[in-house]
Amino acid sequence: MAIERVAPTGGVEKEPLIPYVEEKDYPASLKSILEPYARRMGFVPNALKLYMHRPEIAEALWKLNSNIMRDPSSTLDQNLKRRLATVASKVNGCAYCTAHHCSMLRRTGADGAEGWSMPETDLVGLLRGEDLPRNEMERACFDYVRAASSDPGAVADEIYDRLKAHLTPAQIIELACVTGFWKMYNTIHDSLRIPIEAHLVDDAEYINA
Repeated sequence: MAIERVAPTGGVEKEPLIPYVEEKDYPASLKSILEPYARRMGFVPNALKLYMHRPEIAEALWKLNSNIMRDPSSTLDQNLKRRLATVASKVNGCAYCTAHHCSMLRRTGADGAEGWSMPETDLVGLLRGEDLPRNEMERACFDYVRAASSDPGAVADEIYDRLKAHLTPAQIIELACVTGFWKMYNTIHDSLRIPIEAHLVDDAEYINA
């Protein structure tokens, strides 16, 4: 079930399309959002260092990310949403986001960063659509995310029927927002050709799973 990997780049990252915002120039207005984000990730991702060129947009996007993926009011399990986001990014073809998701799913989180200790065989099965959802509710969620990410206007009626049978209205809205948010993020990150961080090069290969 393991995937074949290309040789690592030796820690050399590609140059970004535009310069990153230097740490000394991080906007003070973003500090309260950036610090917990960096703790959760374990580093400041390249994408965030670009978003900071537009602090007002960065603030809105980072808050939206947190509201959708990990807000205390969430109606869907956070681990489920991380797996759904991974599938969405894979379907959307975004190696940058897929690398980040896979890294978080695989790592233990022992250092305080987000981690779910997912075995590689389970992760590859998830990316290939060969995994076994834990219940019918999860099955409906994954079928929806795969279909809506591929063609949002062509989701089959039977998928909607299963969503309505197994999810509450609030959960359906949250699920749609997870799908749409990562479509947006994937588009932004791919169109800016954001370089994958050197320490995530291996994780980027999961896009080929």
